[in-house]
Amino acid sequence: MRGRTFIGILFIALGIGFLLDRMDIISFSTLISTYWPAILILIGASQLFSRGHSSVSGLILIFIGLFFLLRKLDILPADISKYFWPSLLILLGIVVIFGRPRNTGIPVSREDILNHFVIFSGLENRCVSQDFKGGNATAIFGSIDLDLRDADLRDEGAFLDLTTVFGGISIKVPDRWKVAVTGTPLFGGWENKTRKPSDTSQNQPELKIRCFAMFGGIEIKN
Repeated sequence: MRGRTFIGILFIALGIGFLLDRMDIISFSTLISTYWPAILILIGASQLFSRGHSSVSGLILIFIGLFFLLRKLDILPADISKYFWPSLLILLGIVVIFGRPRNTGIPVSREDILNHFVIFSGLENRCVSQDFKGGNATAIFGSIDLDLRDADLRDEGAFLDLTTVFGGISIKVPDRWKVAVTGTPLFGGWENKTRKPSDTSQNQPELKIRCFAMFGGIEIKN
């Protein structure tokens, strides 16, 4: 699912829920106040099964979400809260000691179509595709740094869909690329810092970028 679609569906679902609450059909506010930790569990699970993410942040989010959900449902004893922070510190310590060392350098991708989605985390990637077709990148409460300077566009050009909510996306493109950027800023913004290529022939392939920035920023540069 594209990030823009995910955010749109989330807003629609919340709007319908609060509307039904105002109409006294369901008690949506009660459901949200009770089951909001399930959102942390879902985010953590998505990070466990997503490429380019560390499983550590996913496990920590699942741990926090489970703790608060079980506490909200009165499954855990009332006095268990005083053990939460010590337990979290112990978990972090175990991760630091026994966690696998991170690979040095920025991961390299040869995929022609990109699909990056980060929540409460960050991602760096260098794409070296020689037939780049575009894709989409979404950062929610996180950041994405994408380096395309060693990639080549396909002859028909490419389309890249960028979405950020309370986060940031930075894209680096080659000097030779023709770039066209459009976008919708909502309490955020995007900026195209790319230079006009020396080759301005009509047949030159073009990278078209569509931006959606909500309480965040998107930067495209050479």
